[in-house]
Amino acid sequence: MSTTQLVLATGITLMAPILWAALGELITEQSGTLNVGIEGVMILGAFTTALVYQRSGSPVLALLAAVGSGLLCAVMLGALYIRRGTDQIVTGIVFSSAAVGIAAVLSEKLLSADSVQVSSLPTLSIPLLSKLPWVGPVLFEQNALVFAALIAVPCVWYLMHRTWFGLHARAAGERPLVPETAGLSVRGIRYVGLALGCALTAVGGATLVLSVAGTFQPGVTNGRGFIALAVVVLARWNPYRAVLGALIFGLAQALQFQADSVPVLADVPTSILLMVPYVVAVVVVLLTHGSRYPGAAGAPYRPRAEQVGF
Repeated sequence: MSTTQLVLATGITLMAPILWAALGELITEQSGTLNVGIEGVMILGAFTTALVYQRSGSPVLALLAAVGSGLLCAVMLGALYIRRGTDQIVTGIVFSSAAVGIAAVLSEKLLSADSVQVSSLPTLSIPLLSKLPWVGPVLFEQNALVFAALIAVPCVWYLMHRTWFGLHARAAGERPLVPETAGLSVRGIRYVGLALGCALTAVGGATLVLSVAGTFQPGVTNGRGFIALAVVVLARWNPYRAVLGALIFGLAQALQFQADSVPVLADVPTSILLMVPYVVAVVVVLLTHGSRYPGAAGAPYRPRAEQVGF
């Protein structure tokens, strides 16, 4: 495999955790909730994965446990965002900070240093496609969670654009009075959207452990949750565009690992390479300043019955 192929293959692998989180955030925001606590959900999903894998040795159980942790996060965040109507940006930042601290403390207590290592998922080769010249080894020789992330993209698009839930969710994110007038619970729709979003985000954390890092350490997410927020804006809430956005960041991170193989980057200081993904995130935000968030995203909603005092 050539250096270019290796960088691309590594970038696709590193793309998967960000893509999972971006797809989750896309559902959440289109439902009307801005989950800035996405970084905290990711790291708790990663910690849960490492803990359950250490106890059971099963990546399937570890992945299911991560989904469970994401749903638990959705319950907590929903109570604050949706029920109590707290400021979603401040609450999300506080939640992420608390989650990082909790994961650090629990990992020190529950994960022994010699058993934190997790066996990475095996590479799967798609018959025939993996034999294609040049592109085959890059795209069609990946692990199951990378393939699943790519499969999830059309599934999320179909969910949000071709189902009744997607119609109701997008209405709750744009004009919440419309679904309420139709007799639907805006809060209920947003709870479901937040639950789906947190579950997918937690899978992103699990992918970090099972597919990328092969271990758990405090701070393993390394800002990927916030990068996923930038990807959603870059993609303009389109799952297909989110693949491209996540791939940009995945390639930026891949250059850190393959710098020695790229002559142009061989003499670049490591500190410069480490900051590349975050510089890209800032540039993305600057270039997408015209993106319009869903009309009611981030705004707490009170049913009319509560507004009139019933």
